[in-house]
Amino acid sequence: MKYEVFWKNPGYKSRPELKEDIECDYLIVGGGVAGVSLAYFLSKKTNKKIVLIEKNTIASGATGKAAGSLVLEGELDLLQIIKKYGKKKGLEFWKINKSTLEDIKNLVKKEKIKCDFSQENTIYGSMNKKGDAIVLDEYIAQKDIESETKLLVGKELIDKINTPLFKYIMLSPKHGISVNPLMFTQNLSNVVNKNGVKIYENTTLTKLYENHNMAETPKGNIKFKEVILAIDSDVRNSKVKKISSTIIVTEPLKKSELKHLSLLPKKIIWDSKDIYHYMKITKDNRILLGYGDKHISKKRTSIDPHQPHLKRIESFLHKLFPHLHKKIEYAWSGHFGTTEEKLPIMERKGTQITFAGAASQVSCVMAAQYISDKLTGRKSKLEPFFNIE
Repeated sequence: MKYEVFWKNPGYKSRPELKEDIECDYLIVGGGVAGVSLAYFLSKKTNKKIVLIEKNTIASGATGKAAGSLVLEGELDLLQIIKKYGKKKGLEFWKINKSTLEDIKNLVKKEKIKCDFSQENTIYGSMNKKGDAIVLDEYIAQKDIESETKLLVGKELIDKINTPLFKYIMLSPKHGISVNPLMFTQNLSNVVNKNGVKIYENTTLTKLYENHNMAETPKGNIKFKEVILAIDSDVRNSKVKKISSTIIVTEPLKKSELKHLSLLPKKIIWDSKDIYHYMKITKDNRILLGYGDKHISKKRTSIDPHQPHLKRIESFLHKLFPHLHKKIEYAWSGHFGTTEEKLPIMERKGTQITFAGAASQVSCVMAAQYISDKLTGRKSKLEPFFNIE
C-alpha cells in the first residue's frame, strides 16, 4: 500500500515564485478550487489586474487530496437546507446549488478542461434503522421537486448496487460530477492565466498590512485594492473547524467485476451515517472510498492515513462487497475546513474578504461566483443567503 495521493496531472508545470514588488486591484491568496474559481469568474467579469498567490503549488492542499466527487446531497441534504432557511428559501438555495453543478459542467466543456470529467447518478444508502429514517425522509422531501429521483429496495436496489449492506437507497440521476480534482483545478488555473491573471506559486503570504493594503511575501511585496483570503482551514476564524478525512484507492477492477457489483454505469455513493462513507469509481475502474470527519486541533502536515479511519474503510468495503477481494494500492489523509452548518463563511473587514469553510467543492464554486459578482457590482442570486457588505 502506497501512502500517497492517487491523483496526478502529468505535464503540469508550476509557475515561478514572486521575486519583485508588484501592484494589483484584486489579490487572491490561496490556489485551491476556491481561489482558482474566484480568479476565473473575476477574470470573466472585469479587466482589472488580478493576482493569485499560492504557498506551494496549485491544488496542493485540501483540493488536490479530495475525492473529486461533486454532489448535491452529502454535506447538506435538502432537509438540512430547509431546516436552516425554511421551505421556500431552502428550495431556492437547492435550485442554486443544482445550477452550480450545471455551471461546473458547462465550464469544463467550454474551457476544454481535461479532468476525467463524468456526470453520474448518485446513490444515498441506509445501513441501519436510523439511516432508514434519514433516507426515507430525504426522499419524501425531494420527490416533488426531483421527479426522477427514486427510492429503491429489494431487486431494484440490487440492480443499481449489488450489496447486502443497504436496505434502502435513493437514486438521483445526474446529481453528481466526478473529476480528478488536481487536474480540474490546475488545468483551470491555466485558463485563468490565459485570461490575464498573474499566478505565483511557492509564494507564501508572510504578513498582511491591512491599513496599507500591502501583502508581504519572502521575495516581494504586493500592493492591492482588495485582498481575498481563500485559504480554507488555514484561516484564523473560530467558525472554521479543521477536519481530517481519509481516502483509499484499490487496484483496478475488471469490467465483469464492476458489472457484477452493478457499478456500471458508474455512480457516486455514500451512506446515511452522521460521519459517512463515500465512494466512486475512478476513470481507470478503481474503487475510491473515503471516510472520516475527525476534528483536529492542529494542522496535520503528513498525508499518512489516519489508522482508525483506514481500518473503518477496510471494514466498510468488505461489508459493502463481501465477495470482492481487491488490494488497496493508495491511502492518504487530508484536512479541510468546514463550519458547523457546512456552509462557507464570507466576511469583509475593510479591503479584506475572508472566504473559508465551504466543505464541498460545489460550495466553493458557488461562493466564488457570489464574491466575483459582489466585487464587480453585479446583482447575485445568492444575495439572500450570503452577505459581505
